[in-house]
Amino acid sequence: MTKENSEFNTLAEIFERNIKQIMNNRESFLPLFIKNFSDGHREYANYVEQVFKVMRAVEENSAIKPDKRVMKLCEEYVNEFSKIYLSHIDMSRNTLANHLETRLSFITTWNEHMRKFADSYQKQT
Repeated sequence: MTKENSEFNTLAEIFERNIKQIMNNRESFLPLFIKNFSDGHREYANYVEQVFKVMRAVEENSAIKPDKRVMKLCEEYVNEFSKIYLSHIDMSRNTLANHLETRLSFITTWNEHMRKFADSYQKQT
């Protein structure tokens, strides 16, 4: 059995309250995402630093020293790998930026059309 008395006077009030509540709850994820990304990045950076400390200690205590030609080949390989990886990061960043700009443009255009429709409707009444 449903209540016959509603706290709302119009359908717009019903939709407005619920949609705003959904939007606010969705927005609450942003600080969590940013904190998690930041914390994860910090931990990853700490991990990488520990790897390099171990590598340095092993290299300093090792009786075997790498040949200069091997070092040069390793440097060239790592440099090329890094260039490719950095290029992928740039492409990913650009793709995300384009996606976000397109999404914002779509929402802005949609909002402009709705504003014009609302203004036109108000003039008619």
